[in-house]
Parts: sequence; structure tokens; C-alpha cells
Amino acid sequence: MMRLLIAALLGLVMLTACQAPRPPAPEVQANSQADLKRRAIIRLQLATNYMQAGQNAVALEEAQQAIAIDPELADAYHVRALVYANMNEGALAEQSFRSALSLRGDDGDLLNNFGWFLCQQARYQEALPMLERAVAAPSASGPLKPQISLGVCRLRRGDLDGAEKSLQRALGYDRSNAAAITNLALVYYRRGEFPRAWQTVGRVNGGSAASAQSLWLGARIAHRQGDAAAQEAMIAQLRSRFPESPELAAYEQGAWDE
Repeated sequence: MMRLLIAALLGLVMLTACQAPRPPAPEVQANSQADLKRRAIIRLQLATNYMQAGQNAVALEEAQQAIAIDPELADAYHVRALVYANMNEGALAEQSFRSALSLRGDDGDLLNNFGWFLCQQARYQEALPMLERAVAAPSASGPLKPQISLGVCRLRRGDLDGAEKSLQRALGYDRSNAAAITNLALVYYRRGEFPRAWQTVGRVNGGSAASAQSLWLGARIAHRQGDAAAQEAMIAQLRSRFPESPELAAYEQGAWDE
């Protein structure tokens, strides 16, 4: 995101430099506008860095500063939305998402993040069309992430067939994507296709990409199949690699079906 913004800014500066000479006042104004763009992008980069470091209050301040400098900077509203979401400020996050979309409504990453935000709130009638738009929209990272988001959101809604189709499409872009594989295995688990679910999640659990989610799913599948040895093997990995995970807490509480 930032690379594209910086490239656009550099293009603006080069274009200004190549134009025919103008009267002094317009030239100063153009230089001032370029400087404002630069300052806003620096603030936005700081906001992104602080957000990734978990320093949401500072990230929010930097995003606000970027917006104050350049109210047309869509990515600043986008980052502010993500920060508000991290702070559990749902209404403010939604407001910022909508502000960003009003400035750049065809951004696949923005549509994906807003759609997933809505899905987490179980607002499926709004979330699913948003994620479908994200799949078709231009995105710096391509359609893989929106396809996974769409598949998982369909899964949350209970549309197992739709979820399977989206996740299979995602795997068409990356056959080894752990998130897509794990959620596809969850689709099979929900259908009661336990051998198929076990085989699918084993593609993740057999390597370094195993996560707390994939190991817990493997343990649940083994539990349903009555395979105590496989179940204990999954739990042993979960305990050693992810001792603070909610999945291990679920096991210790006996929450096999949650």
C-alpha cells in the first residue's frame, strides 16, 4: 500500500518538474501541495508501523494527523478503521471504512477488510456482497485473501457448499495456503466427513505451518473418529507449541464441539 502511495507521489513530483515554466505563485502552490502529500504519507507510514506493533493509541493519533494534512488520503481512513477495529470501537471503525470507500470504492484490500469486519459482526447480508466485490476488484495482493475471507464468511453463515467453492478457488492460487486448507478441512468436519477432514488438515499439521487452529481441529477430528492416539498427539503439539492459545483452553474445558 505504502509503496504504491510513494510511487504515486514521486510521479506527481516528476510531472510537476517536467511541466513548462509557470508564474511563481502557481509553482509555489504546487510545491506546497507536494510537500503536504509527503507529510501525510510519512504520518500514514508511522500509523501503519505503530498499528503493526500493537500501539493503537499512537497509531490512531498518527492516522488522524495524516487525515488532517490530506483529507483525500483514502489509505489513512483505511488504517484508522483498522485501528478502531483493534480497539473494539466498532461504530468508529465502520465510519472510517465508509469514508475510505467513498474515496476509493474499487480497492480490493479495503473491500476485503471491511467485508471481514462486517462478517465478524454476523452482518452476512452486507458482508458477503462486499467480499464478492473484493474478489473481483484490483488488489495489491491479488484475489487469494478475499477468496479465503469469502469462504470463511460463508462457512460462518452455514453455507458449506459455498464455503467449499470459495476455498477451493483460493487454493487454485496457492495450493499450500494453510488458512485455506484448514478452513476447507473445517467444512468437511462440519459435514461429518471425518476421514476427508483428517486428510485435508494433515497437509498443514504435517509441516511447519501448523497452527493452534489446525492442531485443535485435528484433535477434534480424531476425537470424533475415536482415535485416542492421534488425538493425544495433536494435543501434545498444541500444548508444547501454543500453551496460551484459546484452543488449548477449549480442550482443557472439554469444549469439543464449540
